[in-house]
Amino acid sequence: MKLRILIITLLALIPFMALGRMFQIIDPKKLIADSKLVFVGQVRSVTASGIVTRLSYPTLEGVSFPCLTVEMEVLAPFKGIRKGDVVRVMMLSIAKSEKAQFMYSPPEVLEPDKGDIFFLCLDLTQITNVFAAPNGPYDENMSVSPLHRRNKISTFNSRDDGRELLLDDKRSALIWNLANQAGEIMPDGVAKLSNTYAAEIGKASTNEMVYLEWKACTNSNGWISDVPKGFCLTTSDVKK
Repeated sequence: MKLRILIITLLALIPFMALGRMFQIIDPKKLIADSKLVFVGQVRSVTASGIVTRLSYPTLEGVSFPCLTVEMEVLAPFKGIRKGDVVRVMMLSIAKSEKAQFMYSPPEVLEPDKGDIFFLCLDLTQITNVFAAPNGPYDENMSVSPLHRRNKISTFNSRDDGRELLLDDKRSALIWNLANQAGEIMPDGVAKLSNTYAAEIGKASTNEMVYLEWKACTNSNGWISDVPKGFCLTTSDVKK
């Protein structure tokens, strides 16, 4: 246990490896400062958006990733939103027919259910009044954290791996005091996070765009990477 804590502490400021894929835990200060919306929300509904994308990481060939439209009611607003507002959030999913397929280092999907409570840091998408996690498409769980789950059992075993990782990061400690195990908002926890990050909450967001559709491109050195659909590093598209 001590070795695990030491490793996490030493690596807190550098990218991690998720089964070979690089990812990074962003300091909540930066995440809150840069995000357009920050709040605790409860899932009111989950529906198919009709948007489906593909990703190029090895073993993901042929797997489709539909975006879910998740309506979230704001329970505790921090930035850019008011209590009681309903926010439309896009969350990546894995096509049900393909979940049994072996995937090395798949995207970290959140699998929202009606009644679930999340802490969310969101940015704009290309769709008006629709928002998404800035860490997408691979690591949405680094900026959207489950605080309470209606159903403890998931069809996708790793849905809360991001939460488990962030629990070991002391910088994220205030997030876990926003709601109790019964899913009730904790006013003291909300007040403490608001006060601690008052400067970041008061900052204008970077207005970064979160893209929902991706394609694979190859650069001049032959490296394949995912880029937003409509963009490419070179004129050589590997997949459409």
